[in-house]
Amino acid sequence: MLREPLVFLYFFILFTGSFAQRNVPDVDNDSDIRKQSIIIKLETRNKIPADNDDNNGRNLQRSDNQQQLIISVPISQQNLNQQQVISQSSRSVPVPISIANSEECRFDVQRYCTKGSRQMPPNLKVLQCVDELDNAPNLISKDCQHHIYSFKYNMAHDPHFDDAAQRQCSKDIKLIDECEEFVGKRGSGRLVSCLYDRLGNITEPSCRYFINQMRAVVFNDWTLSEYMVDACMSDINKLECARLDDDNKAIPHEQGAVIACLSQKYAQLQESCKKETFRLAEMQSDDYHLDRALFYACRDDRERLCSQVQSGNGRVYRCLYEQKFNTMLSSACRKEVHRRQSLVVANVQVDAPLIRACKSAIIQHQCSVDLNENDKRSSLVKLLLCLEDGFKKDGYMQDECRREMLIHRRMLMSDYSLSPEIVSECKTEMIKYCPSLLQQSSSIDQRGGRMIHCLLNNARKQKDFSNSCLTVVKSLIRAVDPGSDIRADPLLETTCRPVIDTLCPRIKSGDSNIIMCLLDNLKSNRMTEECEDRLMEISYFIARDWRLTPKLIRTCQTNLINLCQLSTNWSMTNELKDDQIGMYLGCLYQQRQQLDRNCSTELKRLMHIRTQAIGLMPEIEDNCIEDLATCKNPEIKGEEMKCLQKKYPKLEEKCKAAVRNYTQITMSDPTFDFLLMKACEPMIQLFCANIEGEREDGLIRCLVQHKHELKMDYQCKAGVDHYQITSMKDEAFLSQQFQKKCRQEVEEHCKGRKTKAAIIQCLADLMLKDALKGPNRVAEVCRNELKFELLQRSESIEFDPLLAKACQGDIRRFCWGRTPGNAEILDCLKDNYIKTSPICYAKLKKRQKLDVVLPENDFSLISKCASVIQKSCSNEKKQNMLSCLRRNANQDQMPNICRQIVYHRLMIFNTDARLNRGLIENCQQDISKWCNSEVVDDDDDDDNDANNKDYNDSEVTDRDMGGRINGCLRAKYADSAATLESQCVTELIDVIQTSKLDVKIDIKLYQSCRKQLDTKCTGMDKEDCLKLLYQRGQLNDDACREQVKRIIREGQMYIYADQALVAVCQTDVLKYCNDIPIGSGKQLQCLLNMRDFISNQCQNMLKQRQELWEEVNVYQL
Repeated sequence: MLREPLVFLYFFILFTGSFAQRNVPDVDNDSDIRKQSIIIKLETRNKIPADNDDNNGRNLQRSDNQQQLIISVPISQQNLNQQQVISQSSRSVPVPISIANSEECRFDVQRYCTKGSRQMPPNLKVLQCVDELDNAPNLISKDCQHHIYSFKYNMAHDPHFDDAAQRQCSKDIKLIDECEEFVGKRGSGRLVSCLYDRLGNITEPSCRYFINQMRAVVFNDWTLSEYMVDACMSDINKLECARLDDDNKAIPHEQGAVIACLSQKYAQLQESCKKETFRLAEMQSDDYHLDRALFYACRDDRERLCSQVQSGNGRVYRCLYEQKFNTMLSSACRKEVHRRQSLVVANVQVDAPLIRACKSAIIQHQCSVDLNENDKRSSLVKLLLCLEDGFKKDGYMQDECRREMLIHRRMLMSDYSLSPEIVSECKTEMIKYCPSLLQQSSSIDQRGGRMIHCLLNNARKQKDFSNSCLTVVKSLIRAVDPGSDIRADPLLETTCRPVIDTLCPRIKSGDSNIIMCLLDNLKSNRMTEECEDRLMEISYFIARDWRLTPKLIRTCQTNLINLCQLSTNWSMTNELKDDQIGMYLGCLYQQRQQLDRNCSTELKRLMHIRTQAIGLMPEIEDNCIEDLATCKNPEIKGEEMKCLQKKYPKLEEKCKAAVRNYTQITMSDPTFDFLLMKACEPMIQLFCANIEGEREDGLIRCLVQHKHELKMDYQCKAGVDHYQITSMKDEAFLSQQFQKKCRQEVEEHCKGRKTKAAIIQCLADLMLKDALKGPNRVAEVCRNELKFELLQRSESIEFDPLLAKACQGDIRRFCWGRTPGNAEILDCLKDNYIKTSPICYAKLKKRQKLDVVLPENDFSLISKCASVIQKSCSNEKKQNMLSCLRRNANQDQMPNICRQIVYHRLMIFNTDARLNRGLIENCQQDISKWCNSEVVDDDDDDDNDANNKDYNDSEVTDRDMGGRINGCLRAKYADSAATLESQCVTELIDVIQTSKLDVKIDIKLYQSCRKQLDTKCTGMDKEDCLKLLYQRGQLNDDACREQVKRIIREGQMYIYADQALVAVCQTDVLKYCNDIPIGSGKQLQCLLNMRDFISNQCQNMLKQRQELWEEVNVYQL
C-alpha cells in the first residue's frame, strides 16, 4: 500500500522541481533525481498512508484534529487574466524548488508551519499548513500568497503534469475515447480533468489515486481549473461572485466563495458555466473538505455534531444533512448545507456517492436525469422516480442504493425550499394557507417538513387548491414514497415516534412495515391526534395512487395485469386519476376467488385499513364533496361513511354509486366494515368465535341473532342496527348467498325492483300467496334466505322502509314516543291497525299475515315469548309454534306481554280462513256448499310495494269484513238446521276454542260489538257481559245482537264455547259426560239428563242458560 503514495510523491516533487526550472532547458536529470530522492526520503517520514477514499481528504486535515480553514488565492483586477502574467512571470523568474526557502514565504513558514523545528517542511506540508491555518488571508503575506498560487497554478498546467497522468493512466486512457484526444496537449490540464470526469470508469489503482490526490490542489482554488475560468468569467462578473477585499482588487478572496456563489445562483448561469459548476460540485461530493465554503462554515459543527463520522464517500455531508434543523447547528453552516442540497436537487449527478451506489440500477432502468423545460420536476426527483419505478416492477435493488435513496428522500421531505417546483408552483397556496410558516421560513421550528405537511393538509381540504401545485406535490410524494419507509418523512416519523414505540415496537423500518402498523392502529386509543393528522396527510396521497400503496404492487402486480387490465408499461413518472386505486381494488375484490394467496391476504388487509377513514377512500371522498359537506360534524369523528349511508337515497348520483360499491363489499364481508368490527370485536369473541367461513355473511347473521343478549355491547348493537338499516336501501346490498339462492325467483317475479327492501317484500308477497293459494313458487333454499331477512325486518320499522314510508303519518298519530327497535313501533301499528290509513293498513295486513304463516320469523313473538317457547314448544315444528303457544296461552308461566302477542296473532289468524290450511282442507265441501259467496280474492294482496302504490278505502276490501269464511262456517255450525262434515266440525271447534281466549280473536263479534265492549263491559268477562246485555234488551245494534246470538248458539252446540258454564260445570262434565263426543250439543244434553245428580251451582247455571236459549229461540232440548 505504500507504493501508491511514493509514486505520487515522486511525481509531485518531480513537478515542483520542473516548475521551478521550467525555463531552464538543460537540467541535469541525474542531479534532479538525486535531489528528488533526498526530498522523497524527507517527505515519506511524515507521509500519511492514503489507502481508501476516506484518506483522500485527510491530506488536508491536521493530525491533531485542529480546526481547519480555507486559504484564499489571488485574483487580479483584469478579470483574472493575470493567470497568463503569473504564468509568464514564473517562467522568467524561476520559483525556488522549496516554498519554505523562498524569499516571499520563508518568514511565514517559519512562524506558522515549523512547529518550533529548525527543519523547513517540504512543499506538500507547507501547502497543507497554509490551507489549515485559521484566518490565513490576514496572516500570510500577500507576496507569499501570490507565490503559493503561482506554484499551484504552474503545477496544474505544467506539461509534466499531463505526462504523469498519461503514464499513470495509460491503460484507462486507451479505453476512454473522450480523454484520448487530449493526449499530446501538454500543459492544458484537460487530460486530468477528463479523467476525473470519468473517475468511476477508471480501473488502474495508481491512476485513481493520482487523480484523487490532485483534487486537493484544484479545490484550493477554482482558478486552477482552466475550464472553470473560460466558462464562468462572465457569470462571475455579472453575478458579482468575485468578492475582493481591497480597492485594488489584489487581495485574494475567501477560498471557495466563488464556487459557493455560483452554485447558489446556478439557475442564472449560462449553460457552459452551469456545467462546470456542477462538475466541480460532483468532484466535491465524496469529501466535504473539498467544498471549501461548506468546510469553512461547518468545521466547528462537524466537530460538535458529527465528530464520530469519518470523512470520505460523502459521509460528513450526510451527517450534516441530518443535522440541518438541529438548533445546535450554526446558521452559516445551515446556509452552506442548504446550498449543497439545492445543487444535488438541481443536478443529482453532483452527488457521486448516490450515483455510484445506484449505478447499476440507473443503467438497467435507463434513468435520465437531464433537465427538460417541459418537465418541472427536479433532477433528483426524476432519478428517485425512475429508480423507484424499477424497484416496484422487478422488486430488487441493492441495499446501498436503497440507503442512498432514503437519505435523499428524507432530505426532500424535510425542506420544501429544496424543491424549486414547489416554491414556484405553490407560492399562492403557501401564502394563503401557510402564511405563518412562510413568514418564518428561516426558523428551524417552522421548516422541518412542516410546510410540506401544511400543503398536504390543505390539498385534501381546500377546493381551490391549484392543479399545478397539486401536481408537483403529488410528484414529490411519489419520489419520497413515505408509504414504503416512514423514515423518508422526518416530521411524520418524529410525530409518531411515541405511537410507534407503543404500538409497533418490534416492527422493522422499511418495506412499508411501520406505516401499515400505524394505519392498522389508526383508531386505537393510543393513537395521538397529531400523529393521526400527519398520517392522514400522507395517506391521502397514498390512497390516491395505487403505485404508492404498500406491498400491493409487489404482491398483486400479476393479478392486476391479468385480471384488471393494468397496463404492462405503467410507470411511477406518470400522473394518474385519483380514483384508480378504488377501481383496481374493486376489481381485485370482484376477482378475489382467483387471486393467489399473497395478493388475497394483502388485498384484505389493505381494504380493512381503508375503511377506517373516509380520507383513505378517494373514490368516495372525491365524489361526495357536496354530500360530505353536510356530514362535517357527524355524531362521532370518523363516522362520515355512516352519515353518507344514512342519507343514501338522497345522495348525488356519482356519490351514491361510490357509496354503493363500498357498501356492497361490506355487505358481502362485514369484516371490511371497520367501525362495526371495532365496536363488535369483543362480542364476536363472545358469541361468534366458532363461526365457520362457509358463508360470507355468517358473521353478521351471528351478530344479528345475538344482538339482544344481555351481554351484548350497546355500541355493537347500534353498529349491527346501522348495518341492517343500510342493507335495505339498494338491491346491490343483497348478500352473495341471497343473490345466488334466490336468483331465479328474483328474475322471474321481482325484476325491476330498485331496493333490497322492495325485493324482500316482493318475495315475501310471493311466499304469502303460496301459503294462501299455492303452489310454492319460492324454492326451499330461497325460503331459508328470505326467512332470515324477514326476521330482521320484523325487529324494527327502520328495517322496513316501505312500511315506514306508508305509515309515517300513523306512526306520528298512534306511536309517538315509541322507539323503532325491539318491534315497539311495529307492535303499536299492529295494535291500532284497524284505525290506520288505507295505504298503511294494506301493507300492515300483509306483514301480519306473514307473522302467522311464518311465526319463527316474527321477532316480537320470538323475543317476547322466548321463555315459553324454550320450555313448552322447543320440540314443535317452527310453523306450528303459534299453535303451541295457543295451547299454553292460559298457563301461569306465560308472561302477559307474550300472551298479548299470541292473542293478536290468533286474531290475525282468524281474519283469513286461507291462513288455516287445516280448515280449508277439511271444510272444502262445506265452504262450497254454504259459504261460496264469501270467497273473495283480496285485491290488496296483489299490490306493488316496490312502486309505493297509494290506497283508498275502496281498495282495502277486508278492513271490516275480516274472517268472512270463518264467520259463515261458525254461523252454520250454530244453526241446527245445517249439518257440517265431521272433520270440518273438528276444525271449527278448534277455531271456536281459540276465539274464547280473547274477545278480539272473534273478529265478527269484536268488530260488531266494539262500542258496547268499550263502554259497558269493562272489568268483567266480555262474552258474559254481552249475553247479559242481550238478555236485558240493552243491545240496540242489530249487527252486535246477531253476533251475540251466534255465540249463544255456539255455546249450546259446544259446551266449551260457553266459558262461564264450563267454569261452573267442569267437574260434573268430567264425572258424568267425559265419554260423550264433543260437538252437536251432546255434552250439554248429557248434563241436562243428569241434572238431578249434578252440583247445585251447575244446576243454577244451566237454568240461566236455558232462559237465554229460549230468548234467542234456540232448539229446546
